[in-house]
Amino acid sequence: MNSPRRSAILTQIRESGYLDVTTLADTFGVDQSTIRRDLSKLEASGLVRRNHGGVSAADPVVRQDTAFSVKEGQHRAEKAAIGAAMADRIGSGQTVLLDSGSTTLEVARHLANHQGLTIITNDLRIGVEIADQASSHLVVLGGELLPQVYTLWGDNAIKQLERLKVDVAVFGADAVNANGITNTNGYEVALKRAMHEIATSSFLVADSSKFERQALFEVLSLQDMTAGITDELFDPIRAADYPIPIIRVAVPDGPSPSTSINGDQL
Repeated sequence: MNSPRRSAILTQIRESGYLDVTTLADTFGVDQSTIRRDLSKLEASGLVRRNHGGVSAADPVVRQDTAFSVKEGQHRAEKAAIGAAMADRIGSGQTVLLDSGSTTLEVARHLANHQGLTIITNDLRIGVEIADQASSHLVVLGGELLPQVYTLWGDNAIKQLERLKVDVAVFGADAVNANGITNTNGYEVALKRAMHEIATSSFLVADSSKFERQALFEVLSLQDMTAGITDELFDPIRAADYPIPIIRVAVPDGPSPSTSINGDQL
C-alpha cells in the first residue's frame, strides 16, 4: 500500500473538486492503472466518488444517523488499529470514560489486558464487552435507549456524571474538522459535553473517513482536547492544521472495504 500517494491524491481531489484519471497520472508520475487502483481504495473507504473517467470528493456533510450494525462493519481494520493505539495510551488503574460508538468499542476490546481499570460508558455494547473483562470495574450510565444504536442518553446519565471524575475520556464522532466534533443527532450533545467536563484528558478516536466533514449538531471544540487518533490515510499536511495533535496510525493489512448509504459515509 502506498498511503502517502493516496493521501496526496485525496488532497488534490478535495482542493480541485473534480479531477480526471489522466491528470492524476501525470501529476504523480505513474500510469493510469496505478491511479485507478488508488482511486478504488479511496472509493472503498468512502472518501471519493468515481464517475465518467474522473473522481470527485465525497459529500463533506453527514446528514443521517446510521444503525450500529451497519457502522460496525465499516472501516473495521482502521478502527481496530485506532482502538489499539488508544488503549496503549491508557494506564493500568485509571478511570476511563468511553463514549458510545463502533470505534470506542474497539478501544474497549483492546483494554482486556489492562489491570484495575474502572470503565464508565453509556454504550450497551461496550458495557457487555467490559463485563467480560474480569480485571475491570464497569459503570454503565443509565438513561433512555436511542433507536438503532446501543446508546443511552438523558438527564439521568448527566446527573450520574456530575458525581464522577475520570482520568481519560474517549470520544467518537460522526464527523470532525478543525473546528470540532459534530453529530447527526442532538440527543447526545449535552451528555458528551458533560463527559468532557469531568475528564482530566480527552481523546478523539475516528477513522479518516470522518475527517474534513461536518454533521448538523456541534458537540465539542477540539481546542481543549488532548489529541486525536486516526488512521494513516488522513493527509498529514491537513492533520498539521488541526489545533491538537492528530496521531496517524498504520493499518497492518491496509484500508478495509467500505460502503455508503444514500451517499453518506458511515
